[in-house]
Amino acid sequence: MARVTAPTRAAAYPTGFWVLWWGTLINRVGEFVVPLLGFYLTAHAHLGVTQVSVILAMLGLGRFVSEGLSGPLTDRRGPAFTMIVALTGGAVMILALSFAQGFWWTAAGVLGFSLLSALYKPAASTAVAELTQGPQRTRAYNLLYWAINVGAATAPLLGGWLAGRSLRLLFWLDAATMAAYALLLTLLYPRTPRAAPQGDARTRRLLPRDALLWQFCLASLLFGLTYQSYKVLAVVFAQQGFSAAQYGQVLAVNGALVVLLGLPLGHLIARSGHPRWQALGAALLGAGFLGHAVAHTLWAHMVAVAVWTVGEIIAYGISKTIISELGPPAQRGTYIGLVGSMAGLATLLAPLLGGALLQSLGAGRMWVVIAGLALLAALLLLALEGRVQTRLARAAGTATG
Repeated sequence: MARVTAPTRAAAYPTGFWVLWWGTLINRVGEFVVPLLGFYLTAHAHLGVTQVSVILAMLGLGRFVSEGLSGPLTDRRGPAFTMIVALTGGAVMILALSFAQGFWWTAAGVLGFSLLSALYKPAASTAVAELTQGPQRTRAYNLLYWAINVGAATAPLLGGWLAGRSLRLLFWLDAATMAAYALLLTLLYPRTPRAAPQGDARTRRLLPRDALLWQFCLASLLFGLTYQSYKVLAVVFAQQGFSAAQYGQVLAVNGALVVLLGLPLGHLIARSGHPRWQALGAALLGAGFLGHAVAHTLWAHMVAVAVWTVGEIIAYGISKTIISELGPPAQRGTYIGLVGSMAGLATLLAPLLGGALLQSLGAGRMWVVIAGLALLAALLLLALEGRVQTRLARAAGTATG
């Protein structure tokens, strides 16, 4: 059998996917503002801790609202339209935010940016689902996930260097990369006519009456509440006497493992595409955060991060594939957007929940409770497994019929 070469594998993906991939990489490498926003608000805007916390919470609030609305918009106007609106609007809001002064204007700017830019994610996930099928779909999601994390690992380093020259430059360059991606989509992304909505009002409602979807949303929320609690790790590190540099070293384990293992693990999972992979990912996520409860050395925390990072990698691609096939094709964006909004809600709630648990229970018990949420997600996903497989088999039969 002839060996499959890299160019052949690359050619197996449609042109539209590579437009998404390169655009994502460009945009993520230039995502300077969000990772450094807390520093900017504290050091440059001179806002207090409570004010900064509220402003950062606007990112989660905007994502929760916007991702739920993005799905129906994508179903009606197509992923390209929604992504271009999100990127163009986000670029404009980033520029406006660079001139915002005072707490209220800054909070409004951050919320506006989040509401517009968060339209992008469900549309991008829908685009991948429309461009691919079968095991290739899971591999495509993981390729995109890899590009996201390469950018996430690069942007804070490059942004920190640029911030030493001009903080406002970060806003302008971030806006420029978003605009460049929007232009790339406008010029190169293939357009396909959208079919007219079919069915009665019940099948086109904003919130579908689908028990399996909402149970899947609950599992996603539980998973997200655990994952987003990594933000509380910085507080625990400070309490345990670790330095900021040591905290950075521990989090670097996450980025390094995603870059190193994201593609091979994603391709392995794509071979079977079994829903049980997601339950395994949730269980490993919980086990990793449980490790923080007993970790008191830097190496022990690194091991814990490594465990939950593997869980994150395993769950990511297969969950995207499952939700893209869970509902009817005409409502694919709606389903993806509703599940995505759970991640936004988790982004908003996790720091608040973690802070309350840390104050009332202490670090060790806090991690036990947080890990328990992911383990509950794993159990729920296992309970849903049979119905999910039946739904996926039906979708595959419809696609080939």
